[in-house]
Amino acid sequence: MSSNIVAIVRYKKDVNFQKLVGGWCKYVSKDGADGKSLKDFSSSDELFDKEFGIYDDTIDNDVNYIWDKNGDVKKEDILKDLPKDESGRMWNLVISFPPDFALESGLKTKQDYYMMTKAIMPRFLLDNDFDLTNTRWYASKHNDTDNPHLHITIFEKEIRRKKDTLEKSSIKYLKSNIASYLVDNKSFYQEQDYLFLGLEYKIRKNNFTKVDKELFFSSKYRKALNKDLLNLYDKLPKKGRLQYNSKNLDYCRKDIDKIIERILYHDTIKYEFEKYYHSLEEIQREQKKLYGNNANNKYIENKMKRLYSKIGNDILHNFKVYNSTDFIKRQKEFLKVNIMNMNFKSRPVKKNSTILKYAKELYKLGCLAELSDSDIKKLLSDWIRRSNLDVNVDNIFTAVRMTSEDINATDFYKSLSHFGYTKEKYTNYKNKSFYKNIRFKQFIKKANYFLESESKNEERYLQEILEKELQGKEI
Repeated sequence: MSSNIVAIVRYKKDVNFQKLVGGWCKYVSKDGADGKSLKDFSSSDELFDKEFGIYDDTIDNDVNYIWDKNGDVKKEDILKDLPKDESGRMWNLVISFPPDFALESGLKTKQDYYMMTKAIMPRFLLDNDFDLTNTRWYASKHNDTDNPHLHITIFEKEIRRKKDTLEKSSIKYLKSNIASYLVDNKSFYQEQDYLFLGLEYKIRKNNFTKVDKELFFSSKYRKALNKDLLNLYDKLPKKGRLQYNSKNLDYCRKDIDKIIERILYHDTIKYEFEKYYHSLEEIQREQKKLYGNNANNKYIENKMKRLYSKIGNDILHNFKVYNSTDFIKRQKEFLKVNIMNMNFKSRPVKKNSTILKYAKELYKLGCLAELSDSDIKKLLSDWIRRSNLDVNVDNIFTAVRMTSEDINATDFYKSLSHFGYTKEKYTNYKNKSFYKNIRFKQFIKKANYFLESESKNEERYLQEILEKELQGKEI
């Protein structure tokens, strides 16, 4: 297992110790570093969607690239006690993991890497004859290469260690200790991860994190849940970062938590939730046996923050979808005029399941454009022909016509991408159509003006003829 772990160490020395450490801090805070606070338990995949005019990529002030054994630490706090005019030395360690190996071993979040460094660094320092009371270490996680990796720096407050080099054997032991930690971690936490995923799946399956209009009046629980969600929607900000742990939502996080609690104690969810919570209690008891009764052991608290963060972000994502109604209305007006001229075409597809999936998406777009059944069938037929698909349009139409017509902004762009339209290409097509429509309107306006002018000239000419006729003059 340790063969999957790469560890390299480099030694540095400088006459200006503060400059030396400051240079490391600057490097590990660059683009590609994980700047999420250890207090932020949100998913690593963050979506900022500006499409609906309610999001921007504003980043919280609570950005932290570096941690030590006690958690997040700022660069300023690291440097403030270091002498500017004294020389110093440091050891920089890089530890890298293949991405699949990291995920399988339980290294999924920044918190997981933090917990690992807390476990392995004391042993590594002792193996190299560092005095723990005189030594500082700081770490930062980077994602700027294919493999997630850690940058760790080590230095002494007072120079006591005689050797500049580290023990070669200590790197081997370090890798072995990491491997042992991850083996224990994997077996220890795997069941808890399965329970977490099962709980999350059940909540989503029951649509508890979004307003369900079809069930609005079907039960007291759903009616109350919808009411809470809609009240929250009214309070959410129109600008700023919409993530559960964002400072932008400090004023209404209690409202989100109230909804989460209502969800977790629903009859269909509470049993799974209780199983998950009991698994956390069991793990925390085992940790106390292994590491002692540490007052800083907040395992259950941290895992509950992660759960609330996950459900909270689902609620906020569904708010975004809910507010995409205006966006869909705008696309509807455009497609009603242009969909039959968009010449949809897909890449070569062989699997019938994929063909059927694309056909359902095209059917939804046709319904959004309010096409008749015959026009939808023609839309499907033209797509089949252009994509060289060996399928019968009548069979396809029969298979997809019972598809739900609902579509949101995310599905809208995803569907278009399967028919040769990226978001950029679709926007360009809309713009060209817009200006083409303007030019056509201008042409019609000019034509009407010309006809109107000609009509007036003709009318004047006829009036002159009548006047001459009445006066007996030659015409």
